[in-house]
Amino acid sequence: MNFQESYNVELKREVVEDIRKEIIAFANSEGGTLYIGVNNDGSIYGVSNIDETMLQISNMVRDTIKPDITMFMRYDILEQDDKKIISVNIQRGTNRPYYYTKKGLRPEGVYVRQGTSSVPATDTAIRQMIKETDGDSYEEKRSLEQSLTFEATSKEFKQRELAFGLRQ
Repeated sequence: MNFQESYNVELKREVVEDIRKEIIAFANSEGGTLYIGVNNDGSIYGVSNIDETMLQISNMVRDTIKPDITMFMRYDILEQDDKKIISVNIQRGTNRPYYYTKKGLRPEGVYVRQGTSSVPATDTAIRQMIKETDGDSYEEKRSLEQSLTFEATSKEFKQRELAFGLRQ
């Protein structure tokens, strides 16, 4: 097999922190495959401890990417030139945008594929993904602002001398 980076293929010699952005970008774009144990030039480096490496990737994804993307990922072990590599197939997710938990739904936390690179998504792209996956129903929309309260509504009801409780 000839390995070359493309829009839907990313090569990594070993597991590094930035594979999260590659996984996020594939899930937010058209999907793709991440090969662990392959150098950027396409030569095979190999993975010495397959089980440990797959567990490391799995834990990293589960603990640092939201919403949960694990159901859109498949791990395969390939052997070439007497060396083992890991193929991580990431499908386009249905709950886009996916983001790095610590950074949130901001461009520095949401990535998309652009050519052979994973780049931060624009605010416009983030809003478009939310609209595509949440639909146009007001009741089901997500907000980029997550510190939401009912303070303004409560004040308005109070000024109008209207009841405002759980029922309302």
